Amino acid sequence: MEPGPSVAPVNESDKVKILLVDDQPAKLLTYEVILAEIGETLIKASSAVEAFECLLKNDIALILMDVCMPDLDGFELARMIREHPRFQSTGIIFVSAVMTANLDQLRGYELGAFDYVPIPVVPEVLRAKVKVFVDLHRNTRHLERLNAELEQRVLERSAALRRFNEQLERRIEERTREREKALAQLYESQKMDAIGQVTGEVAHDFNNLLMAVLGSLTLLQKRLPEDPECRRLLRNAVQGGQRGATLARRLLAFSRRQELKPESVDIGELVCGMEDLLTRALGFDIELECQFPITLPPVIVDANQLEVALLNVALNARDAMPGGGRVLISALEGVVGSGAADFSLPPGDYVRLRVVDTGAGADVATRVDAIEPLFTTECPGTGAGMGLSVAQGIVAQSKGMLRINSAQNRGTGVELWLPQSSACPASVGREARSLRDGAANV
Repeated sequence: MEPGPSVAPVNESDKVKILLVDDQPAKLLTYEVILAEIGETLIKASSAVEAFECLLKNDIALILMDVCMPDLDGFELARMIREHPRFQSTGIIFVSAVMTANLDQLRGYELGAFDYVPIPVVPEVLRAKVKVFVDLHRNTRHLERLNAELEQRVLERSAALRRFNEQLERRIEERTREREKALAQLYESQKMDAIGQVTGEVAHDFNNLLMAVLGSLTLLQKRLPEDPECRRLLRNAVQGGQRGATLARRLLAFSRRQELKPESVDIGELVCGMEDLLTRALGFDIELECQFPITLPPVIVDANQLEVALLNVALNARDAMPGGGRVLISALEGVVGSGAADFSLPPGDYVRLRVVDTGAGADVATRVDAIEPLFTTECPGTGAGMGLSVAQGIVAQSKGMLRINSAQNRGTGVELWLPQSSACPASVGREARSLRDGAANV
């Protein structure tokens, strides 16, 4: 037997256990010699009963078993293993010298085998197959450790955020009793800044962990054989990591404290320039309509950030209409007088940019929580709860406000109040904006 390729030594703490099951000692010795080069821990069993006892006592990553054995054959042992809740994902490779027909192999795969190897085995092929499944198990175990660490960090940061919010709310209540009501916007801005800072720290740690996870999965993908089951498991892991990366990008976008560049902007022209992007973002089953008066005055706002806010509101409307519907984007003038107690804006002239959908609407409790960071009414794993929160932060920094009008089964209207400008609007023909490439992921 020619020596196989050299294998890098495995750390003792990172070794996984491989169970070799065969009633013939010579074959067990052969497998042991072939697999010794991969540097893992090998455990031998000469019967199905002995093999099952080893499973109960050890954390086994992979089982290499003979099909034909005297007491229980490999198929019966595989069925017992798969019926036990602890071993439903344990890797199994069948090895057989006689039962190698297609029907036998099909039966083995139906019982949950990862592979079916005929005898005589090719040492290099067997080592490669075992190495692939061992690496998959090791990376899965590593991913579970990373997930546990991530969950612990999230719990710690969430607890810190809770304590900070409690302290901040007490300060707000004390100062509110001492000062006039005109002071819910300064305090609210301070609260959002604090939340943004803590959120940015969580997102940074989260993103670092995901880089390690996705990097390992990418390397594994290049070494994985063309086995549909293995590929399906790998795709699920990659998709989970990508969803986490999307959440991290949204958290980082929410926590950014970039300098705004306000200018005089024609809202109608800006929305018309975004119409293609909005149509694609909403999908083919949602009708988009835009209505703007010719005499609408310009507003003072950072045009790039207004596009981000508008896109987030539109995507929120899309999610409220899974079966399709209609979105109307319009604008009209608004005035806040000195006696307007329901507004957190200073008196003056504003423009109300409105996004109205025909979705299911929201109750009072949902409307109150809608702009809170990470609040979402969607199923777990499908929504980050950052859309309206991002829009509210952008509008607040632009000295405006976001208002939600909604009722169950009657749709939702989101209004972005922005201060009017007396200057001539700058051109917003920004077809090359970075938003066109990446803002849909914010």
